[in-house]
Amino acid sequence: MKMYGNKVDLMFAGIFFMTFCGAYFGQRVVETQRGPLFRAQGSHVTLSCKVRGYEGTPKQNFHWSIYRPASPSVEIHIVSTADPHFTYALYRHRVRMQDIYIERTSTDSVLLHITKLQVHDQGEYECYTPNTDSVYYGAYSDKTILTVIPDTLQARISALSIRRAAGESLSLSCDVSKRTSQHTHLSISWFLQIGGETLELVTLTREFILQAGTAFHHRLESGHLRLDRSGLTTYLLTIFQLQHSDQGEIYCEATEWIQDPDKSWYPLLIKRTESTKVTVEHRPLAADVQESEYTTDSSVPKKTFQPLHAHGIVLQVNSLCSDVVSVASSWAYYILVILFFVI
Repeated sequence: MKMYGNKVDLMFAGIFFMTFCGAYFGQRVVETQRGPLFRAQGSHVTLSCKVRGYEGTPKQNFHWSIYRPASPSVEIHIVSTADPHFTYALYRHRVRMQDIYIERTSTDSVLLHITKLQVHDQGEYECYTPNTDSVYYGAYSDKTILTVIPDTLQARISALSIRRAAGESLSLSCDVSKRTSQHTHLSISWFLQIGGETLELVTLTREFILQAGTAFHHRLESGHLRLDRSGLTTYLLTIFQLQHSDQGEIYCEATEWIQDPDKSWYPLLIKRTESTKVTVEHRPLAADVQESEYTTDSSVPKKTFQPLHAHGIVLQVNSLCSDVVSVASSWAYYILVILFFVI
């Protein structure tokens, strides 16, 4: 029994020690965004980094560096929250121009921004946090791999100006193509701009689900708004029974999505087409034939104009000519008889 009691005491002492040491010393853990990450050349890219389990000041500092594929063992300093002289000459101009900068999202987390990704930005990125602990305990840096892929997304619209009457239908096509070697999905959205306001018409999501903007939901449900895919690259927008409120500028927006290792979807590229100016005119009135009167007296029968036909006029003229010829022939006969007896 005595040995059992000693074991229990040692167990509780161990738990107390581990708890006390854990609370006192802590274990610093630095975490960057899980890679590898694929991002498109020319796009705006962010890399996240956060630290936990640290001692000292709650406002932690961060250093970002890169190891390029050509020299994987050479560390190149990019930017720091603490040291303005941390940046190497290779990145100094881009950091000074704010093309590359650090955004602090909290006291112990940041985002590294690269506003226009370049091909030589590909490599292994390291986020390091300077020590604020009483002793070194834990991990003070973490790494992630960034791969730069070419921008192949293209989007074009079919027309730049369309004029329709109210009540008619409108069709516009958006041609979207991509040639990336990575597995990506597309979403296609149509928008209507009226003055300074932009309204979502309809979107085909990356999961191939059709959804309308709030102002056009009822028209999609009633079948007066459609978005169809034709072939591999063409997305056709159709609006039936146009209204005057549909007048404005319509454009198409294509988004290419890629799934990151953490299973979240990232908008790799967004391309917007030119706008099509849509003018909705009043419906033209039917050209009714109006009755014409010779008098306003209701007791006098109304006389209407009837259309004349060319063949009727020709027939009437021909009949008149026949009558004239017949009369002229009779008079010539009587004159000849009188002349005969006189002579």
